[in-house]
Formats: sequence, structure tokens, C-alpha cells
Amino acid sequence: MNVNFHKIKMKLLCKISNPQSLLFHIVGIACIMWFLIRVIPKPDRIRYPCQQMSITVASSYLIFWMILWSALFHGLGLWIKRARHKTVAYAPVLLIFFILIFSVSSNVFAVVKDEDKGPTYWTPISNEPIGTPQGANPGRVVWVWDPDATESNLKSFWWKNENNNQNVIDDMYSKGIQSLAGTNSENDAWEVLFTHFNEKHGYEQVGYQPGEKIAIKVNLNNNWGNINYFLQNNDRDASPQVVKGLLRQLVNVVGVEQKDITIYDASRPIPNWFYYRVYYEKYPSLRLNAEFPNIHYVDYAALMPGREKAKESDVQIHFADGLIRTLPECVVEAKYLINMPILKRHPIDYGVTLSGKNLFGSWIEQVMDVHPYHKSGFTAGNPTPQTDLLSHEHLGGKTLLYVGDGLYPTKVDHCKIDKFEMYPFNNDWTNSLFFSQDPVAIDSVMYDFLYTEGTNPCEGSQNYLHQSAAPNPSTYDPENDGTYLSDSIGVHEHWNSSVDIFSTDRYSGTSNNGIDFVSVGEEHAKPAVLISNPKENHLYLNNRDIRYLLNLRTTVVIGRLEVSAKANIPSKVIEKIEFYVDGELMFTDDSEPFKWTWSRSPGFSHILKVVAYYDSKETFTKEIPVWKVF
Repeated sequence: MNVNFHKIKMKLLCKISNPQSLLFHIVGIACIMWFLIRVIPKPDRIRYPCQQMSITVASSYLIFWMILWSALFHGLGLWIKRARHKTVAYAPVLLIFFILIFSVSSNVFAVVKDEDKGPTYWTPISNEPIGTPQGANPGRVVWVWDPDATESNLKSFWWKNENNNQNVIDDMYSKGIQSLAGTNSENDAWEVLFTHFNEKHGYEQVGYQPGEKIAIKVNLNNNWGNINYFLQNNDRDASPQVVKGLLRQLVNVVGVEQKDITIYDASRPIPNWFYYRVYYEKYPSLRLNAEFPNIHYVDYAALMPGREKAKESDVQIHFADGLIRTLPECVVEAKYLINMPILKRHPIDYGVTLSGKNLFGSWIEQVMDVHPYHKSGFTAGNPTPQTDLLSHEHLGGKTLLYVGDGLYPTKVDHCKIDKFEMYPFNNDWTNSLFFSQDPVAIDSVMYDFLYTEGTNPCEGSQNYLHQSAAPNPSTYDPENDGTYLSDSIGVHEHWNSSVDIFSTDRYSGTSNNGIDFVSVGEEHAKPAVLISNPKENHLYLNNRDIRYLLNLRTTVVIGRLEVSAKANIPSKVIEKIEFYVDGELMFTDDSEPFKWTWSRSPGFSHILKVVAYYDSKETFTKEIPVWKVF
């Protein structure tokens, strides 16, 4: 009991000791005081688990202020000595004031991207599929991209309605479902998907029938304890707008009654910021009109109105490592399941958290006990929990559809959103949705997007895709009925990055029993030149990216900075890139990587601009505002 209590406290400390809110400062001061009061009178207490955690948090808090203030005051002294005008000389004082205010605000600083170790670098082998394609159109994965789905410059948190265009998202669903089924209407598309599922599972060759229940697994992994019902932050979890788009399809097109639909995550709370934006037609609003009041919203505790507690069923999942977990009733009672992964990296050993890991919220007991098995699955050839989950008759076996939410990706872990530089995103949010009936194929495609962007998921993080495509014999028996998984769950393949990203030839396709890749949205693609470093709305200290400034519409640079640029201009050779500050040419680089070191600069507010040249005289230009201190 004490061990579990310590784990809960440590989890809570890890969650709230994050420098993106006022809690960071409250927890930092509290941990220092806790250490002084508890450890100094009795030094042996330093070995307590929670004291170990508090020391980590307290040290991080002290280091945060030491680095910030030492750098600022050192720079301030140099600036005042060398500045010619008094008003300019004391400009850094204003910067220090603003940084102090920003650092204790509730929603300005997002988390620093910081990795302790490097990934295992490797080169994926392209166009060598393994496994058997699944689905009405076997192995088909539809990628729908529309840059108008979100606002490039966010107004506060990413999940707010002003940052997401619901009409565009709804249209992306319409195009994605039709492309997946190969039809020209939404009704016909759903009929194809349901009919294929029923035929495959030995039912009558029919579409959806009234009264049949559907469970939707969403990813709310960054919501830990009861306090998260109320907390608002910029961590990446299930998008209320993407879930609403799916519900509109099921209710308004397919004709499913709301009472027959369940949205669930059995291991996490469903926070208010998510719940209200799905429940109401528009939220916040002066007049609240319920759009989905009869949907079942199932979470781990049901401590808030409208939420239901996940109930234990008599069905279990037996993992290959011997661990046993219990499925919730909402999953067991459903005939169909829809799995909604997010385009996410994961911090555990440079992993990914896609369709396979999204099912980690599908049992009653705590999730963390499965982590050792999950980590062992990073070794090639080892069994993986994702394969157990995707092959269980009540989980992967019930899944009608996989909808990948790629509106806002993460590049380092499972919570911090970041823009993609690769073509065609051009330093914007990925604004994508993915559709498939093949879990291995859709995860392979989403994996390739993460890898190509340079997020560096390790080689071992794809072991579950190999295991699911070609499972180890006599290994996976998740129902514990003596019947081991022997058939392929889906097809795994890596794309050929030298082929146009919108081309069906990116993957080997149906002719070679590979992934049938269909792209939607090529008409939005445009060439561009990008400023890779510094990024917009980030704080830099001596060339190090310190943090994302959520509500500050500029980039802040303290000290030296290595400016880098790249060009996303397909089929063109870039001849040179010029670097400008306030209209003055500072440097020209005629070979990749295009870089220039920006040292001292007079003044405070600047416009940084790059110009890329190709075909002798054609150009592309990009500029961003920058505040630079010495």
C-alpha cells in the first residue's frame, strides 16, 4: 500500500512540476521547503522515494532560476557598458521584467525539448512489405491533408475552437472515408466498411444494424489524476474536434443512436476541456446547445458530471509475458471498436505511441505494470504487448476502423506539440488525418512521417510492427484459449522517400502485396524556404532552444545563434540562400546545410529574413520577427 501511495505521489509531482504553469513555481518552492523541514532534522529520510523525487524537482527549479538570471545579468552588464544611448542600454531591463512575468504565468512556457541520450540511428529498408494486407481494400491507408484545418499561429491552447476549423475537419472525414472505401458517397463508404467487417467475422453480409454498439478508444495519456479534470494545458491528447467529426459521421451519416456509442479511456480521466467541446455543439458559447448528450463518456473514475466509471468485465487479456489484465464492459459489450491514435513520439526508449499503444487504456488495472514488457519489446524478435492487444478478439479483433489524428504532431515525446519542416508542411502543423482498416499499415505510414521528419524513433520501436505482420509462432494467446496467433494482423512496409510524397508509388502497393497508399490534398502543396533555426515563438539562450513561448508572438534570442535555413522546392536545385537582418545582407551560403552564425547586433527588435535562389533568378523568401539581446 505504501509503495503504491509513493508511486501516486511521484506521478503527481512529475506531472505538475512542469515549467508551463504557475504550479511549476509552487511545487518548486514547496519541494525546497519539504526537503529542509523533513531531511535536515533526520538525514536518513533522504532515501525515501518521495524525497528523491522532491530533490529532483527542487534542483530543477533552482537550476532554472540560476541559468536564467546569471545569463541575463551578465548580459545586462555588458550591454550597459557598450551601449551608446541610455534608452537602448536599459532595454534589457524590460526584457528581464517580461521574462519574470512570463515565467510565472499559467500558459506561456511550454516544455523544453531535452533528450538525455541519442537514438539508435538506422536506415529503413524501403518497399519490402511483410505480412498480409487487411481491409475492404487490403492494406489501404488514406492520408488526408488540409493546411486550413488549424491555425498556424495558435491563440492559447491548441485544442481551443479558435485554433481548429471544424468544417474543414468534417470535410476531411468525408474525403477520407470515401477514399478508404473507394466510393463516391459517405453512405456507400460506411456500408462497404461495415459489410467487410461483418463478412470477415462470419456474420451476415450486411452493413451496420440498429442497436449495435460502438466503442471509440481515444488517447488521453497526459491526464493522470483527478486534478486533471480541471487543469488546462498544451499537452497533446485526443482532439475534441477530431472526435466530434467522427461522431457526426456515425450519428448523422450511418444512423447510429448516440446511446449506442461509447468514448472511453479506462486508465485516465476525461477532462472538462475535452468533454464540453464534444458534448456541446459549440463551447464556450452564450447559449449552450447539446450536440452529443447521450454518448457514453467512460473514464477511470467518473468524478465529474457526464462521465461514467469503467466497469470491470469477466473478460481478460493474457499478455505473452504472463501479465493478466481485465477489459472494461464498454469494450466487451461493443460489436465494433474504432481506434483513434495520435501522430506521436514517445519518450520511452525513443518509441512511438500509435494504434498499438493507444490500446493501453483498454483495461481496468493500472497501466504502468505493463511498461517493463513494453520496453522489452524494443528488442528485435521479442514479443510485444501491442501485438497482444491488436490480436485480442475484443480489441484489435473488433476494430472496424483506425482514424489517425495528425492535426498537431509531437516530435520528442507524447505531450509537446511541434511543427513539421518536411514538405509539404513547410514548418506548419501537420494538419492530417489517416484512415485504414489495417492497423499495421496505418502505423507504418504514421511511423514513416515521424521518421522522415527527423524525430528519430529508434529501430526497436517498430518491432511490434514486425511482430504483428509476421508473429512469432506459439507466442500470442491473448484469450488464453490454447489458440496461438499464427496469421498476420496486417502489412508492414517503409516508404521510398525519394518518390513524391503524394504518389501511390511511395509504397509498393497492391501489386506487391504492400501498403495501398492514397493521398488527398496535393492541391494545397506549395514550395517554400524555411528558417529552421530559430523557430518562431521560441526562447534561445546561447544557441540553445530553451522553450516555446505560447502567447508571445515573436522569437527571443539571448547571445549567439546559429541561423539555419532549408528549401522545400521539389525537383529544384537550390543555388544559394542569403541571410538578412533588417534588410541588410549578412551572409550568403551556396551549399547545404545553409547556415550563418548571428553574434552581436545593435538594437533589440529585428526582422530575420532568408532568400533562396534556384533556376538562376527565381526566389522564395521567409522572414520572422526576432528580439535579440547581445
